[in-house]
Order: sequence, then structure tokens, then C-alpha cells
Amino acid sequence: MADAAWAGQTENRKQGGSMASTFRSRRLGADLRELREKSGIGSEAVAEEMGFSRPKLSRIEGGEVRVSKNDLKALLHLYGVDDKARQEAFFQAAREAHKHGWWRAYQDTLPRTYSEYISLEADAVEIKNFEPILIPGLLQTEAYTRAVIHTNPAVLPPADIDERVKVIRERQTVLERKSPARLWAVIGESAIRQTVGGVNVMREQLTHLSGMTAYQHIVIQVLPHTAGAHAGLTGAFVVFGLPQDPSVVCVENMTGTLYMDSPGERQSYGDAFDHLRAAALNPADSFALIQRVAEEMREE
Repeated sequence: MADAAWAGQTENRKQGGSMASTFRSRRLGADLRELREKSGIGSEAVAEEMGFSRPKLSRIEGGEVRVSKNDLKALLHLYGVDDKARQEAFFQAAREAHKHGWWRAYQDTLPRTYSEYISLEADAVEIKNFEPILIPGLLQTEAYTRAVIHTNPAVLPPADIDERVKVIRERQTVLERKSPARLWAVIGESAIRQTVGGVNVMREQLTHLSGMTAYQHIVIQVLPHTAGAHAGLTGAFVVFGLPQDPSVVCVENMTGTLYMDSPGERQSYGDAFDHLRAAALNPADSFALIQRVAEEMREE
């Protein structure tokens, strides 16, 4: 996920400073809009009370601009949110929405949607990833990553390719830190048989994949072709389990990325992932299949 469609993307690179809209800022804005609507105060009255224009209020509620702590505190008071713990939850949400991570150093070459994905991935304590035809980015070797980037129709300058590779390597540190994210990956059999980059590159990738199964916080299962129709026929998806917020589902296609966090959406994708891992080979049999495919490539 976030490794094929975005690998060669060149448009929409700039973050736009404080105007950049992220998933967390949009969620904060939506929560503020919900508070306003429940309070029964119209947007025009709120804007007048706060001393700013209705378009600014609209941009705040749309997650398009950063809301200052003073403005946020005043809005919460206006909406009747006086409980200190609840206020602090909003303040924390605002801090999280606008914090900067290591990926900011690459903001001139990364699409905004990719930066947003990385932000969620970096904060996640649990990552559930279904990939039917591609090795997940968190488990890729450098050679495999380069091969994926080179297959994209967009032609990138060598320096940009090197940066994309560095970014994926940086992303992989979520599995190496002191308190690593728990990764549960269900990978389609096609992903381990497709010789991306040639036999040598793919054999190295499969060897690396086998080695990653030794870590207790990483579970890898292969969904075999013999599984037939399954819950992931509509394509790849990721479920990010966040430490404080509700989980977030990410679905990528060739033209954009959809983030979902409604209870119904989380339930649907959670159920789909449960069905996928139930239909997949168990971790031990998956390890054996990966090794067998790697050996077949060695013989070739």
C-alpha cells in the first residue's frame, strides 16, 4: 500500500505550509462543526463572536487552516465544552493534526497524500495490511522498491528515485523502534510469484520476507490461489490502529487515496481482514511456501 500508485507520482508535491489539509485536521474540523451544530449556534453568529469571517470558520471546519490554541479554546467555550479533560483531548488533537515528522524533509518531492499516509503509519501501534499483488512497502528490499518505481509510467529524475527509496527505508523504522508497530500482513500468492525486477531481485526479496517472520511483532500470511473467491477481491487496503484515535482505513487507487474512519467502515474492513487471514495459510505454512518459491527461482 502507498508503494505502487504513488511511487512515480510527480504532481501535488508541495505541502502548502499551514494550508495543507490532512486527515487529522479534517477530523478535528469535522468534530468542531459537529459541536457547533449540536450547540444550535449558526456559523454567522460564531464568526461574529470570534471576530473572523465565515469563510475562515468554514476553512477551520474543513481542516484547511490551522486553528490556534486560543481560538480553539474560545470555540470550545462558545459550544459549552468546559470539561477540562474534554478540552485537553481537543488540544491534543490540534497538536497531532499539525505536527511535523521526519518526512517534512522530503516535502518538496512527496505528494501530499503520501505524506499523510506516512504520518498515520508512523503513529500506528498496529498495522493490518492486505496486499494481493505487491510486497508491502514495510517489508520491501531496496532493489525491489527500485524495480517497482521504475515500472511506473511517470519518469522520475534519478535524485527523486533515490529520495523515494530513502523514504520507504525511513518508513520501515516503525518496525525497528524500541516499541515497534505490530504488523499483520496478508499477501496474495501472486505477490510472491511475480518476478519484480528479475529473478535475483525477487529471490532476495523473498529471502528478506522469510527473515522478517522471525520477529514476534510481525505476522505474515500468504493467501494462496487455491483460496478462490475471498474478501479482498476489491483490492488492497490498510487498517491503522492508532494509540488514542479510532482506527483509520486507507484504500488507494490510481487516481487518489480514500481515508475512512466511520464505525461502519472500520467494522467492514476489520471483518474483511479477519476473513482474509482466516482464508490464508497459517504463518508456518506461509513461511514454507515463501521459501519454496524462492528455491524454485534459485533453480531457474
